[in-house]
Amino acid sequence: MNKRIAVAATGGLAVLGLVGIAGVAGAAEHADPTGLVLAPTNSYSSSSTQTAPIRDLAPGTAVHTVCHTEGQTLTGNPNWFRISGPHGAEYVHRGAISVAPVLPHC
Repeated sequence: MNKRIAVAATGGLAVLGLVGIAGVAGAAEHADPTGLVLAPTNSYSSSSTQTAPIRDLAPGTAVHTVCHTEGQTLTGNPNWFRISGPHGAEYVHRGAISVAPVLPHC
């Protein structure tokens, strides 16, 4: 009986350890969500091309994505992503960027 309790307790600790590791991995994945620019585009100071462009972004550029929001509709899509840039918050239209599947709403 004591062996069964020891084995059950050890197994439980192993499961807790795996859950702890998975929690850390999950937190790490969301700590630095990276987006990838797919097409030549600009970043803007808001979610609209009616504002002045902040900078040019080339295809293949990795950017730190923060959250998603709605804005000016381009090609039928109103979704924009806020990114962290050297000038603070910047916005990139959804059509020009690939992002992590889960981002909070701004």
